[in-house]
Parts: sequence; structure tokens; C-alpha cells
Amino acid sequence: MKTIKTPLICITVILVAVLLIVASCGYQGAAAEEQLTNEDFIRLHVVANSDSDKDQALKLKVRDHIIDYVNDEMVREAVRKSDGTEGYVGYSIEESRAFITDNLDEIVDVAEKVISEEGYDYDVNAEFGVSWIPQKTYGSVIFPAGNYEALKILIGEASGRNWWCVLYPPLCLIDTSDAYKNDEITRDLIKEGKYSQLESAIKKGEKARVLKLKFKTLEFAKRFSD
Repeated sequence: MKTIKTPLICITVILVAVLLIVASCGYQGAAAEEQLTNEDFIRLHVVANSDSDKDQALKLKVRDHIIDYVNDEMVREAVRKSDGTEGYVGYSIEESRAFITDNLDEIVDVAEKVISEEGYDYDVNAEFGVSWIPQKTYGSVIFPAGNYEALKILIGEASGRNWWCVLYPPLCLIDTSDAYKNDEITRDLIKEGKYSQLESAIKKGEKARVLKLKFKTLEFAKRFSD
């Protein structure tokens, strides 16, 4: 009987070990390719007063100053909260969300200052909530259409062509004169490793690909209705 049980026990142990290894590899693979959702991004939406060349140019100037303000202030806050050690300093989407919510008036002030300096007196409204956004391409990454959390800037009558980008992570810089900062900011300021799959977004010559996102609906919208 012993000569029969021993091989059976060995085979059973080997099978269990194989199953555990397979399960472990599957878990690690899933963790490495963590599914991004629409809740992992904050978009920026700037709407011009009109479609005139001057109003469209003004829209881009307002865009640049708002991006600079939000990114610079977030970096400053991240450094302030760091432990003073050299190397990585980052901020999360939760921190970005809280900053935008708490500083909507300041963001309006930034936009109004630019508009005034350019010789216009348009009113500015800033909103932060859920917006439906059409498909957009940033670098080599195509973001699918859908509902995203967005900071919306409405200039004057807000009847002109609009402009979209990704404020968090800071892919907006791809479309501005500060594009050379992309590598440093994307590498140093994003805490979550799940964003690493967006690395190709700052590379030139890459074939455009659609970003696979899991869209959340009720849970996402509920946060803004409570």
C-alpha cells in the first residue's frame, strides 16, 4: 500500500504547486496591467467666446496660463508635503481634485488676468464636474469618447470652438509650448504605476492606439450629485 500512496501523494503535491504558480503569475500579470478607468483622469475643457481668430488665440493663451498655474501649484504643494529627501516627488489624482475644487476662484482670476492683459473684458466661468468628451488624441494615445471628470473654462459667450486635454496626468503639456517638460513631469510627478502604460503618449513617431478604459457610470456620477 505504501508503494501506491507515495507516488499519488507526490503527483498531488506537484499538481497543487503548479496550480499555485499559475494562479500567482496570473495575479501578478493583472496587477502589472491594472485597468485604467475614466475616474483615473481629469480633463481640461476651454471654450472660446467665439470662432474669430482673436478669440481663438485668446482661448489658447488662457489655456496655457491655467495649465501652468495648476501644474506649478501642484508641484509646489507636493514639494512642501515631501519629507525633504532628494529624488521622487509626486502628487495623486485625489490631491489634484481637491486642489481644483478648493481653487476655482483662483483659476478664474488667472483666466481673467490674461483676458484683461490682452485688452478684453470677457467674463469667465469655471466648473468642475462630469462632462461628456468626444474621442481625442494626445501624442500617440487616443482617448475614447465618454464621461470624464473635467475642469471647464467658459470665456465670454462660450460659443466658439473648444479645446480639450488631459490635466491629470499632465498630458496637456503635449499641446503647449512646454512640451519639452513632458518626460520629467510624467516620470516624476505621477505616483500610481498604472499610468506607466501612457509613456508612449510623450514619444514621437509612435503609432496611435486607442486607450482601453473601463468606464464607470453611476458610482462616478454619484460623487457629484451628493
